[in-house]
Amino acid sequence: MNKEYDIAVLGGGLAGLSVLYHLIKAGKLEGKKALLVDPEGRKSAHDRTWSFWETEPGPFEAQVFHRWHEVTVHDRDRDLNCKLHPYVYKLIRSSEFYAHVNMVIDDSGAVTRIEQVASDVEGHSDKVTFRVGEEAYQVNHAFSSIPLHLRPRQIKEPYLDQHFRGWYVKTEEEIFDPGVAALMDFRTPQENETRFLYVLPFSKTEAVVEIAIFSNVHLKMEEYDRLIGNYIKEHWTVQPYTIEHYENGNIPMTTYPFPRWDGNLIYIGLRGGAARPSTGYTFYGLQRQLVELADSFPATPPKPWRNRDIMYDATILRILQDNRLPGDQVFTDLFQRNPTPRLLSFLNGESTVGQELALMSTTNIAQFGRSFVSEIFN
Repeated sequence: MNKEYDIAVLGGGLAGLSVLYHLIKAGKLEGKKALLVDPEGRKSAHDRTWSFWETEPGPFEAQVFHRWHEVTVHDRDRDLNCKLHPYVYKLIRSSEFYAHVNMVIDDSGAVTRIEQVASDVEGHSDKVTFRVGEEAYQVNHAFSSIPLHLRPRQIKEPYLDQHFRGWYVKTEEEIFDPGVAALMDFRTPQENETRFLYVLPFSKTEAVVEIAIFSNVHLKMEEYDRLIGNYIKEHWTVQPYTIEHYENGNIPMTTYPFPRWDGNLIYIGLRGGAARPSTGYTFYGLQRQLVELADSFPATPPKPWRNRDIMYDATILRILQDNRLPGDQVFTDLFQRNPTPRLLSFLNGESTVGQELALMSTTNIAQFGRSFVSEIFN
């Protein structure tokens, strides 16, 4: 049994690297030895894009690739222009994030990396044990982002996958406004699901164009590409453009009560319920949680979302999953009927009860009220 390390991080993606970064910044790894276990090894590629909104500079402000102070929301009948102040919409590419965080981790001298899979992970009241290949390890504390694969029919809570596909495009003509992002554009066939595209321009000729679908039925890759291509042709340009980068993925959207810990084993990232259930946004809430976790470590880890946030999201997800109201109507109504900062504060889990009541008064009260009550007793 290898007992050389004090702390282990199992999974080296966004959550695993972030928790190490924040522990280092909080001085919690001084005099400690940490182990980072991930089969993919040291990450450096542009394989992810994270977008979020906040009112103040965040811990990765220097890594922000682009910022927007205004967004648009569209459905077949409405075109909304939304000023974000005091919020700013920001985008970070994984390549810049990985480079910065890996540098901080390396400079700490406290972290050893192993490019293998951790297995047989068990939390205990005073330790965590696991295996890497043929070797057994015991550490005082461990953080795991190893996925928990849920199946919608196995849980009582609402569940929708958010599956997405994105193109980084470069056009020949100047068609984009780099100061305005299209946050949600529902002008694509909905197929009894919630489908929207978003367009995040970096210049007049460069943008990421991505489709997101809230559904437990996934498409073939060529179908996502067909929908993106049709959208660009219908709403942006019929002139030639190049696709310089692709990205795709899936985020589980559910109010399933992910365990936050098992003894000294702490779950983080999607495994710990860090994604906002109603939207899939993860980066901002995760960083907020992990800053607090690092500052208070080894105390009980904080929740990623407040209890009432989870109840609100269970209501929205159930409405979407059961198609009680069209998703394009739900979200466009929220943006049209509310000051944008109020809605963004709500989606960040920062709103007051007064703001939440004001927001709820702008919804279909009969449908939302019935769904809210049914989730309380679910």
